[in-house]
Amino acid sequence: PVTFFSFFQTSEDYNTRTTTGSFLRMIRLVSYLTTLCLPATYIAVISYNYEIIPVEIIFSIKNSLEYLPFPPLIEAAIMQFTLELLREAAIRLPNPVAQTIGVVGGLVIGTAVVEAHFVSNTMVIVVAITAISSFVIPSNELSTSIRVLGFPLMVLASLFGFFGIIIGLVVILIHMATLTSLGQPYLYPVAPLDV
Repeated sequence: PVTFFSFFQTSEDYNTRTTTGSFLRMIRLVSYLTTLCLPATYIAVISYNYEIIPVEIIFSIKNSLEYLPFPPLIEAAIMQFTLELLREAAIRLPNPVAQTIGVVGGLVIGTAVVEAHFVSNTMVIVVAITAISSFVIPSNELSTSIRVLGFPLMVLASLFGFFGIIIGLVVILIHMATLTSLGQPYLYPVAPLDV
């Protein structure tokens, strides 16, 4: 049986000290949450809860959003879709070409969409951090699932702000808590506590 936390383990964890392996697993777990929640958090902050940003940063973000024709949800969806296109292209191409396409494509497309005022500078940074966080997760299946789950969270964030993100995360957590793998609870050893 496989549990949720098994997806964050790698074979290198068993060859290092316990504290180092645990630290690396915690980094992978934080990167999981970053990949899942960062675009939705950006949308919630820009659309509803901008008062939590320090005043100095608000002016910088406001300047980058001034000439954008799209709402934050469309802006985030465009960038996430572009990131998925680059990722799929990198998988299908030979390794040397794939690395070049990934780096050059990301730079060229990122610069072009910002200069064309399709997306803000801040959104490019958010998508870059999200992409880097998704590459940290060792399991391809888990990485794919959180990239897909990011889109409904972005929609909920655009509709309800942080409340929508919390509702989405609670629904995901409830679903994960009800799953079993060959009779073993999926969130073991965290939940249920009576096993």
